Amino acid sequence: MSKEKLLNTKVKTDNAERLRQLLLDYHNFRYSEDCSLQAPMAQLSSWQAERLKVTHQDLYQAPRYHEGLEFLLQDLYAPKEFTQRDDDLERIFPVAVKLLPDNLLYTMSLLVELNLLTQQLDKSLADVLFNRLNVNEITEASYCEAYRLCNNKALRQHQTQLIANIGNDLDVYVRSRLVRFTLKVTRSPAEVAGLGNLHSFLRRGFSAFQRMNGVDELLAIIIKRENAILAAIYNNQESPLSIETSSNDFTIDNNTSRHAS
Repeated sequence: MSKEKLLNTKVKTDNAERLRQLLLDYHNFRYSEDCSLQAPMAQLSSWQAERLKVTHQDLYQAPRYHEGLEFLLQDLYAPKEFTQRDDDLERIFPVAVKLLPDNLLYTMSLLVELNLLTQQLDKSLADVLFNRLNVNEITEASYCEAYRLCNNKALRQHQTQLIANIGNDLDVYVRSRLVRFTLKVTRSPAEVAGLGNLHSFLRRGFSAFQRMNGVDELLAIIIKRENAILAAIYNNQESPLSIETSSNDFTIDNNTSRHAS
């Protein structure tokens, strides 16, 4: 039913059409996914979430960034079942293209693209790890070997750039009183309409971004570190995941976010 809604909804802008095509691509990926890789992908996702937490432990422990990284690891990149949330995205498409500003449709398309690309990359990585290298437990050595065998460095770099673009866009939206008010007053209607899962996801994300009081510094540090790790993996350096971090990389700010109009 959701796919039919996607196909039958009339759109008026390029961004709306882009969002529709990405939702269709994501739908086809989700429902044609190889079931034999579900458990390996969950194991890989869990391992990578822990790796990210270790790599960015200094950021994770900073009050300013803790909630944002927790949202990233628990709501965007974790071995959870997100079928309902993703189905909700498809269900609201006909309403979204009618009511939402075109720039917000573009940001939504970036989110769907990132989600799809991340799962596609993880599927390839899990396949190499568990079917080609025949590992039982993931280690730094096997993980990096599988990374190189996948040979998709350009896509990994694009994945990182998508995170930066989305973060910058969302940082603008969370400063809007109108957006915050809209989220507040639509909570009950969303739950009645069966969209509570998606609405809860959005509220947690907005709360996390508000507390950071600006996302530029966090994104710059994460992208710098992740690009350094990617380069180290492909250069076959020893212990490429064990990069050095410095408390001078960021400003510790325990204050809650300021609210802009």
